Amino acid sequence: TISMTGNAASNSMRSSRFSIGEAAVRMATKSLDIDSYDGTDVCLTSLRGLDLPTEEEWSEEFRRVQEMLSSGRGAQLFSASFGSVPSVERFSDWIATKWAPAVMKTYDIAGIRVGERPVYALVTSPGKVEIVWQDIVDFQSVQVGKMIIEVTDSGLTATRGPGDASAGYGSISIAPLQGEEILVRRLADAATQATEKGLATKPKPKSRQKKELVEAPVVSTVVAAGSVAESTPQPEISNETGPRSSGARRSSEKDRGSKRRRKKSSE
Repeated sequence: TISMTGNAASNSMRSSRFSIGEAAVRMATKSLDIDSYDGTDVCLTSLRGLDLPTEEEWSEEFRRVQEMLSSGRGAQLFSASFGSVPSVERFSDWIATKWAPAVMKTYDIAGIRVGERPVYALVTSPGKVEIVWQDIVDFQSVQVGKMIIEVTDSGLTATRGPGDASAGYGSISIAPLQGEEILVRRLADAATQATEKGLATKPKPKSRQKKELVEAPVVSTVVAAGSVAESTPQPEISNETGPRSSGARRSSEKDRGSKRRRKKSSE
């Protein structure tokens, strides 16, 4: 079975009906290169852009989701690819000390008064940053979940992780944490800022197969010898126009404008 209800993380993000229809057709016709179609529940989110996913990208995305569900790992929230990352430690330090604190100080995050919210970020290992969610339970702060951001030589991924197991939050939350969708949207801006700051380079565009141009057949306009009609000579056209050029003579001059005098009759 397949169900598509937009983005479960935020009601403000929608799914394109064209993308939903395309995914439904691929699932119904079983055109995707995946292991199994049974029991598949898909949550589709549409992003702005003009590039349409190819057949290989659809199959790769479905395989990734099935692998994560079968392995029991945390749900992947965001991923971005780079051409290269010159320094993984520098990139991760920038996320933990610059980007994450600036986002958590915004009104969208700081305005959360009830329930859990992201509180701080720290670098746990080279290339790995954790953003911790805390909640007040019995007047004590408890870690209820976290977002794990991993930086590699070629990309960045963000997954949802568990909280404090001793407080009863050892399993990964199925529902999204409060403010999680805001951080996911800001991660897209962070990937763009990283390329502008020189922390990463842009990925090389994928080379697409060029369409071969079929040359149109050349139509010969030469007529076989013997069937060519002799052309009649055409008179030369002179640039001068008018009757003088064609040899016409001007009529004799006439009195124009002079009054005729009547002869007086003789008496």
